[in-house]
Amino acid sequence: MQVGLKRARSVPNILLSNFYSDTVLRVVDDLLPKGFNLLKLEEPGKAGILKKAAQADYLLVGGRTRIDEDILNAATRLKMIQRSGVGLDSIDLDGLRERDIPLYVNAGVNARSVAEHSVMLMLGILRNVHLADHKTRSGQWVKHDLGMQCHDLYQKTVGLIGMGSIGQYVAKMLQGFDVNVIYSKRTQLPTKKEKELNVSFCAFDELLRRSDIVSLHCPLTPDTRELIGEEAIGLMKKGAYLVNTARGGMVNETALIQALETNHLGGAALDVFCMEPLESDSPLLATNKLLLTPHMGGITIETFSSMISAAFDNIVMFEREMFTCIDEKKVV
Repeated sequence: MQVGLKRARSVPNILLSNFYSDTVLRVVDDLLPKGFNLLKLEEPGKAGILKKAAQADYLLVGGRTRIDEDILNAATRLKMIQRSGVGLDSIDLDGLRERDIPLYVNAGVNARSVAEHSVMLMLGILRNVHLADHKTRSGQWVKHDLGMQCHDLYQKTVGLIGMGSIGQYVAKMLQGFDVNVIYSKRTQLPTKKEKELNVSFCAFDELLRRSDIVSLHCPLTPDTRELIGEEAIGLMKKGAYLVNTARGGMVNETALIQALETNHLGGAALDVFCMEPLESDSPLLATNKLLLTPHMGGITIETFSSMISAAFDNIVMFEREMFTCIDEKKVV
């Protein structure tokens, strides 16, 4: 005689790794699937996560705080980690492998938003939008003086480092500006895809030398850390611009500031930084040749809702599959 095993299903807890405002939490709460409980941090950072880690069945990782060995050791009932974005540099992947904890990623869910932000930053820094806004608000009407320091995007050469989902969206969006788009990537795209995107492949050094604007769209790895340092910046055109919506660690910020101060570079637009959030005494805040945004390239109300919804969907499917496997076990 065979009898199916029954297991009492306690309500699983999903722990958010980010410390969100009430406005953001209302969106997350509205999307929370039935049958799950949401654990929210009482304080930001690692300390806040450690206080709740032991209660977490699932960890929804937003990307800012590193999920390290301390957190993994504390999360004794953790079944799975769900990354709301795509970057994995904030997660101890070796630690997950050792503990056999699966990691799910919603690849490409915010790619279009990051691409839009990248193009916006290109236009913004070429047109000194940050200075125009500040001076206009302070009563300075600098129409011609500031305008003569601006540049068109039209007919510029834009170099994209990386050509994944985000890079390809950027290339498509730039087609309407009549620019020359070149790209560098470990593996060249098929000729058909290059024609579709209207892009040309070139070596990394050549891209730096030819580009009026260099835009970063690759992941942060040991090979790409400080990819844009003193040597790379030295290869860039005098007066060229740098845009980074990827990861702050790919740019040596000290070398960047020096290049701006010596007028080797015309300006830069950064959405990501080596230290986030920026500290009040950061040298990046002292130059007006930088257009800065707070790592918001992948966040709009539409994209954030899609990211959280997709993340919850993965968790629900994982939970259902796990219990299906348990319920199908039989004993004699």
